[in-house]
Amino acid sequence: MNELTKKLSNILRMNLAKDFTSVSYAIMKDGKLIAADAIGTNGSRENAPSTINDTYNVASVSKVICALAAMKLVEQGKLDLDKPIYKYLPRFKMLDERYKKITTRHCLCHTSGLPGTQWKGFSVTDVTADDYYEVVYEYMKHNYLKSEPGEYAVYCNDGFTLAEMAIAVISGMRYSKFCEKYITSVVGAKSTQTSDLLTGDNTLTKEKNKPYELLYIQGGAGYTTSMIDLCKIGNMILNPNDMFKKESIEEMAKPHGISFIPSDDKTCNYGLGWDNVNFTDIDYDLGEGVLLKGGNSFQFTTQFFVIPKYNAVLAISETHDCKIDVNETILRLFATTMLEEGINIYTKHAKISQEMIDKYAGTYIIPSGILTAHMYGAVLNITHDTTRGDSNGAYKNLKFNGEVFEGENNQTFYFVEHNDEVYLMTNYRGKNIPLAQKAKPKKPISQAWENRIKKEYVCVSTNPYDLVIHELMTGFKLVKLNGIDGILISSFSGRGDADIYGVFEAAVAPIDDNKATGFINTPNNASRDLVTLCFEMHDDIEYCHTSSYLYRDVESIPTYNGQGFHQDKKINLVYKLENELKELPEIPNGRRILVLKKDLSVDYDSLYGGEFKAVKEGYISFI
Repeated sequence: MNELTKKLSNILRMNLAKDFTSVSYAIMKDGKLIAADAIGTNGSRENAPSTINDTYNVASVSKVICALAAMKLVEQGKLDLDKPIYKYLPRFKMLDERYKKITTRHCLCHTSGLPGTQWKGFSVTDVTADDYYEVVYEYMKHNYLKSEPGEYAVYCNDGFTLAEMAIAVISGMRYSKFCEKYITSVVGAKSTQTSDLLTGDNTLTKEKNKPYELLYIQGGAGYTTSMIDLCKIGNMILNPNDMFKKESIEEMAKPHGISFIPSDDKTCNYGLGWDNVNFTDIDYDLGEGVLLKGGNSFQFTTQFFVIPKYNAVLAISETHDCKIDVNETILRLFATTMLEEGINIYTKHAKISQEMIDKYAGTYIIPSGILTAHMYGAVLNITHDTTRGDSNGAYKNLKFNGEVFEGENNQTFYFVEHNDEVYLMTNYRGKNIPLAQKAKPKKPISQAWENRIKKEYVCVSTNPYDLVIHELMTGFKLVKLNGIDGILISSFSGRGDADIYGVFEAAVAPIDDNKATGFINTPNNASRDLVTLCFEMHDDIEYCHTSSYLYRDVESIPTYNGQGFHQDKKINLVYKLENELKELPEIPNGRRILVLKKDLSVDYDSLYGGEFKAVKEGYISFI
């Protein structure tokens, strides 16, 4: 993996949802692959890591391949785009006699007037049945047109299905085999396959907890491919050489859409197969004649760009659970790529200076966690990170306008300095609000604190009615804040499905060998709930008073051997589970049992009830 790919992938990770499955992207420039990666897993039960050779269902991006296949038949003198398509498909009939006016050109540019989408057989788990075209003919003969063919354009899958069928009839080949012979194999896109030709040489990604998605509707949505191979097809469109005539590619790239609304500046930009043949974006200077095709299936979202000005091709596909804007994401990655070459394609947004990056990028502290300000190009991303390796985008894709960073709903972000401290601020609905304080080094920690690093402490002073302890603060681990000397993080355990915090991570700085306290002084809510740690020894056992609870060093906890409740209601007896706990002891009225996971978060709580399932490791607390 080259350095550019590492940088782009780190940017991409900041925007992914917590439990995403997979996303892959590729960028090709001047015929060379300059960045490509796949992040996540392939969605299988084994959760194998994604690779750049894994394939994604690119759905409607398949329409570009369908249009290329049609143009190949035009080049061969076998297809007239403006001849009524029923002449090629004599079995094609509809309730509306105007269907006889539909041409292949109408089908390829969404002006056919056909209903839209035949859903039966669109997305399936098995493609062994071979009667799909029969289903299409039956569907068509029970439908009317929505408009006169050529009257106006509206996105239509049905047109590409008819084009697919015509290509198969005219060529005398299976549609998939024709495309393989004249398009995918010619450019070396071996992974680019329809469901009926899947070889198994490449892993087909699926969204986790869902079945594998296969698509019968080949001309409109049937291809699965790696992003690298999709870029190869895009590069052929930029540089057809002897694979296609230049005139064929140019015909596809002409505006073919029609609208009866004068102010409609999108519909008219439909090409043959393309969503837009002159795509523009207010944030980026991409030049003229940018070709765009998107795809959306029941599991995937894909975006595919061909950019003549920079001789570049961009491809990205995600499972829906990634929850990213694929259009904005791949353009942002491309803008970062161009900046590496010294070319700024940002338009209304200003490039962030190195001085700003040096001063304001980095780690920020809030009472319950850690924020990181990442700056690149014209964009600020703020992530919420944990010492346990989790990272989620808190504020995403904030663009610099020269003064502040712009977010959604007119929310802006900026930085202020006061008494040698840096504060992250936001303006929301006209109010300026402090959010966080930048971390800066403290004095080096002593050996006493070094000895506590990565040690765990479990709560021993909760009561039978405490709801807080069900979700939060059952235990904590002491760790160093990465990259910032002298700051410690007390990382409190919490449930993953907790309503508020989940994981509460409080920053502290030592006062002496046994006491440490929170130090941030951000106004408003941004420095509330600070934590003080007070350690002390009793009978050779280390305890810690913090946040109104008492904690005990887990290394001193005895093994559970069937012990029960006790009379002292001020201190919980906690035991380590070294043998499988199959059932709970009887719980007297007014008492409580907590079974904790190895990370000290709650696995079972008798206060909440529910079914207890046997556990092999962790802790049991008698309250």
